[in-house]
Amino acid sequence: MLKRIFLSFGWLVLFTAAGALLAPLLVRLAMHQPAFNRKLLTAGAEIGLNAFIIAFCFAWLPGARRRPGSPQPYGLPQGIWGMAGFGAMLVAGSLAVYNVLFIEGLLLTALHRAGRVDFTGATTLTAVVLAGELSAAIWISWFARRLGAARLQDGSPAGIAWRPAAPRGYAAAAACAAVIIVLVLLLYYVAPPNLAAMKDLPMAKLFQGPAWSLLPLLLLVVLLAPVLEELVFRGIAFGGIAVRFGPGWASLVTTLLFMAVHAQEKIHYLPGFIDVGLMAAAACWLRVKFASIRPGILLHILYNGGLMLASGLAH
Repeated sequence: MLKRIFLSFGWLVLFTAAGALLAPLLVRLAMHQPAFNRKLLTAGAEIGLNAFIIAFCFAWLPGARRRPGSPQPYGLPQGIWGMAGFGAMLVAGSLAVYNVLFIEGLLLTALHRAGRVDFTGATTLTAVVLAGELSAAIWISWFARRLGAARLQDGSPAGIAWRPAAPRGYAAAAACAAVIIVLVLLLYYVAPPNLAAMKDLPMAKLFQGPAWSLLPLLLLVVLLAPVLEELVFRGIAFGGIAVRFGPGWASLVTTLLFMAVHAQEKIHYLPGFIDVGLMAAAACWLRVKFASIRPGILLHILYNGGLMLASGLAH
């Protein structure tokens, strides 16, 4: 274990240093003039760091991670890594878009052309979000397969529970979703959100983008994100924590973590923590009750769809 830590740190230093050195060198070759400045060094180091994160998560670095194909344990460390790796790939995928745009800007500068990218615009933000989610989806699928089919389909609290549920499980999920959506509408009525203060939030900006981006965003929010988040929180993380501490603690910890992950969205409308917490707790109950995360996925899909409907009504 200690050896892998040292090797991982060595790869981190190597990738970061290589990025910091190569970026100015490539720009100098392209522009035929010195380009060693602090901003370029920092950008190159960030690109190297981002490359390291991707390579590390996919176990491409010799000695830094357990080899693919070798026997994979499953417990608390894997549950924690399932969440951490998912978050790391979200960030890495998103930053990759900015890296590409940065390189494009350098090339345009070398050709004495004006930059054409608005790094804060809705189109760029949409590309960043989609790239992050798709990167995380690829990684979590890869990671889940490494844990093995038996663990994936294990419906016990210590499994991942990626398996069909009884029909009444989906009916219970729909009923839970209906109750939470009604609660959302009541909260909006009793304590209306300050829409003026929320219009500049990243999620609000996303839906202010061009028409072509609305369909992929809807598919992301209503379909892809619920599947990924349930697989991560109520699947891999829940099972890993339950192996050590049991389903009760796994429910509590994953619910609190789920609320923390969504704090950026809810911090500007505090009553929103109520419904997101209830949704997470209900998904944990469904997972244990019906030995499957799929009812929780249905609940999550209906919840996100209902939340978007409630937001539309609030406008």
